[in-house]
Parts: sequence; structure tokens; C-alpha cells
Amino acid sequence: MGLQTADWAYPEDGGTRDLRLDFMRGFVIPLLISSHFEYFSLLMYIGWERIGVISTAEIFVTLAGVVVGMVYGKKFKKDGFDACLTALLSRAGQLYRVNVFIILCIALLRYVPFIDMTTVTTFHNPYTGVDYPLYPSVNDGLFRLLSSALLLRCGPHQFQIIGLYVMLFALVTPLVFWMLEKKQLKLLLGLSWILYLVNFGMPESQAATAEIRWTGAQFEYAFPLIAWQLIYVHGIVAGYHKKELVEFFNGSYGRMLIYAAFFISFCFFIFTLNHPIKEFADWAKLSLVPPETFEHLYFNYFQKYKIGPGRLLNMVALFISIYVLLTLYWKPFNRALGWFLIPLGQASLYVFFIHIFLLLLVSNTPFPGYHDFWVNTGIHFVVLTLIWVMVKKQFLFQWIPR
Repeated sequence: MGLQTADWAYPEDGGTRDLRLDFMRGFVIPLLISSHFEYFSLLMYIGWERIGVISTAEIFVTLAGVVVGMVYGKKFKKDGFDACLTALLSRAGQLYRVNVFIILCIALLRYVPFIDMTTVTTFHNPYTGVDYPLYPSVNDGLFRLLSSALLLRCGPHQFQIIGLYVMLFALVTPLVFWMLEKKQLKLLLGLSWILYLVNFGMPESQAATAEIRWTGAQFEYAFPLIAWQLIYVHGIVAGYHKKELVEFFNGSYGRMLIYAAFFISFCFFIFTLNHPIKEFADWAKLSLVPPETFEHLYFNYFQKYKIGPGRLLNMVALFISIYVLLTLYWKPFNRALGWFLIPLGQASLYVFFIHIFLLLLVSNTPFPGYHDFWVNTGIHFVVLTLIWVMVKKQFLFQWIPR
């Protein structure tokens, strides 16, 4: 992109693998771990929407789209639509098998009497205080469990985004590449926006619950496909046309957009520090926006499950800003953190798989019960270090997909 600083810049080699994307995905993983291991710690000062009104999920899904556009787009251009479709469906099948395996493993572990499964079999809504069961009762029988598992209608909420990936790969991506083959880019993006806007404007029979859930799968409560396809589809298009985008951002209009992205990201950073969340110390919060005003704006324009327009704008601006920073100052960033973050980013599915069992393990120790900030911080850093070591040692890589 523009404003190159040659001594520190990312060495563009034209290859499909973009280490900046691996770095970004690796950066998100510690924030993911801290949000799923729900023990308030030092990482929460970054992970709980503190650098913007944005969560790990938006970045993950956008990155997935960009990588699909680059990797499968290259195959599409070289081998054609049929070969690309075969590869996409194969990946969707792999993700589906992993998802069902996790669901059934957790279901079977419920029968072990000395293991507390609450962390992965229920969801606690911190705003309403209500606990929701994520699995059929053990008294409902094997058929109910199997049917729910195969339809992805149960499972740990910490893993449910993989169900979204299954549907994105199986249903959305083939349509995207088919429309790219037909040279219908504008129609593709237009349809994507129409679906998003229909969902955003749809009255909800139950507050803060997506009204349109196409698949009936559990993940659609948190990640309704009709909304989350937007950032994924645009990610694919961006990855597919990466060369053209880089050329655009190297031009004068592109540079203006980069400056605008930095400014918007900074404004959202200031805005999100006004979140009246009680867990944060007063020194970590601002009071420029009254709590009532913040909560009104957040509820109407920044809802996560339907990607409110404010959250969407924040995500795009922050994505551009981080990617540009990594482009301009790659060498110092890579030297400082690349050794840790890039391996995690390149094995993200493996990390998702492993962290479910580590979460179950940690939740069955007395440590989380201490509710101590520094103990919690230690838990997060030990878990992250253990995962990193497992990735570097390729522990069970022959069995667990990456």
C-alpha cells in the first residue's frame, strides 16, 4: 500500500500466503481465549471491545473470506469452477466432521460423573443473568442427541462459529465464485447488502434474537447467516481482487481512504472507552458519553449478532488500519511478536479444537474459583503458552485439522 517505508515494510513476493493475515489471526486468538475462558484478566483490557466496538468473530470471519478469495480464487482462475467447487465442498465437509465430533465428544463426557460440564454445555447471558442449555437433556435419548448433532443444533457455544464456517463454505462460497465466473460482481455485492439490510430492519419477536435463521442451527442465534455473509462475501471479493486493491490503495484516493480509516478507528477507540461496563477500573474508562447514551447507541447500531452498521464501519476501518500498519512496519512487528502469533494464526482450526478441551480442563480445577485478577491473568497466559507449544511441536497434527 501507499506510504512505504522500505526498511521496515512487508516484503511483497506475489505468493498466495500472506503472513500479515496469519499475524492478524494470531493476534485475535489470545483475545478469543480470554473471552472464552471467562476469567477477568489483563487480556480483557484489550479483548473486551477496548480497541474498538468489535469482537474477535468479525475479524476471524473477514480474514476467512479474504484467505478463501486468495487461495481458492487462485485455484478458480487456474483450474476452473468445478475444481474450485470440489475443493470448497471438501473443506466444508472437513469442518462439518470436526464440528460434529466436538459436539458428540462433549455430549459423551456428560456421562462422566466427576467432570463439571457446565462451561461447555450451557450459555450464561451476562446481561439478563439467564442460563441456556446448549444440549438436549441426557434423558431425551440417543436419537434426539444424534439428530441435534448432525443438524448442528447443539454444542459448545465457544465452538459454534465453526458451524457458521460450514455453511459459508458449503452454501455461500460456491455461489460467490459462480457469480464471479459469470462476471456479476455488482449483482453479487448488491444481493449481499440487500440480505444484510433485510435482516437488520426485520422486527424481532424476541429482543436481541435474530428473526431470520435459515438453517435452524445453533450458531444462527449468535451468527445469523443472512447477516454474517456480508463481511465474508466482501472478504472473498477483496482476497480475489487483492492485486487491484493494493494498486488502488497506492493511489491518491486510496491513501485518502487509509487516512480516513485511521481517523475512524481512533474515534471508535475513544467511543468504546466510554462503555460503562462495571468490571473495568475507572482509570480504564472515559465519561465523555453518558452511560444511557452509550447503551442506546450500542443497542441500536453496534449489536454483534446482526453486525450493526456502527460495528461494521468500525470493523472495516480497523481492518484496513491494522493491515496498513503491518504492511509499513512489518519487520519490527514480526520480530517482536511474529514468532508467537504467526504459528497460532496458521493453525487456527487446531487452536479452536484444542481450546475446548483445555477450557473444560481448567474449569474443573479450583483456580478459576479464586476470582483473582492475577490468577486469571496467569491462567490465560499459561493456556496460550501451552497451545503455542502444542502448535510448535505439532501435537496430534496428524489427527486434528488446521
